[in-house]
Amino acid sequence: MAQLEKYPSIAELFDLGGQTAIVTGAGQGMGRGVALALANAGAKLVIAGRTLSKCEAVAAEIIERGGEAVAVACDVTSLEDLDTTVAKAMESFGRIDILVNNAGGIHPFTPFIDVTPETWTGTIDRNMKGTYFLTQNCVREMIAAGRGGRIVNIASTAAFKPDALLAAYNSAKAATVVLTRSLAVELAPYGILVNTVAPGPIHTDNTAKIYANPKIAAMVKERVPVGGPGEPEDVGNAVLFCASPAARHMTGGLIVIDGGYMWT
Repeated sequence: MAQLEKYPSIAELFDLGGQTAIVTGAGQGMGRGVALALANAGAKLVIAGRTLSKCEAVAAEIIERGGEAVAVACDVTSLEDLDTTVAKAMESFGRIDILVNNAGGIHPFTPFIDVTPETWTGTIDRNMKGTYFLTQNCVREMIAAGRGGRIVNIASTAAFKPDALLAAYNSAKAATVVLTRSLAVELAPYGILVNTVAPGPIHTDNTAKIYANPKIAAMVKERVPVGGPGEPEDVGNAVLFCASPAARHMTGGLIVIDGGYMWT
């Protein structure tokens, strides 16, 4: 019983009070869901995304709920914007403890033989360039501070169960998983834990039109054992776990949020 009494409470296991988190692509969809989950756990948020007005709206939502947040315009394909995002976090909160690399996106459904170099480069840049170099910038700050940190990379079930006509996107998400595993080993000595969350079908602003198509909605319902797409907060909850003290012995890991889609 004495040991049980010393074990952290559930609230303590998921307490991010005093920590600062950067979330990319946080102006809407999954990024917003992740940002709200981390803010609810007490983290101060840097809401980064291409459309500043959307990021400001999410930051305002967090502040309205009693949290702390700032917004910054960030196109993750721009190295200058990545520098600005890190500078904003340090200027606003003086530290970076958590980075969630959520920004990314698919290319138009295209046969492999018709994908242009421009489409390929754009897809790799959106999904890998920002993740790689923003992580690099944040890790430098984390190592200098000596407090450790958490990196959570948002991949996709497409990394393991490739989507048709999306070869470049599938490849980029598979690369994200391998990057996570590489960094997990390299950064563990600094107390920096790196994990992946891989969503399957999720309701977002960008997928709303797709799932509004009756044929696609029926197909997804059939292929997702729990009955349909997940919600952004489902992804947010998984990221919260990875960022929390509850995941202190987890690095290089993968959490799949897909309602069973991978196994159908």
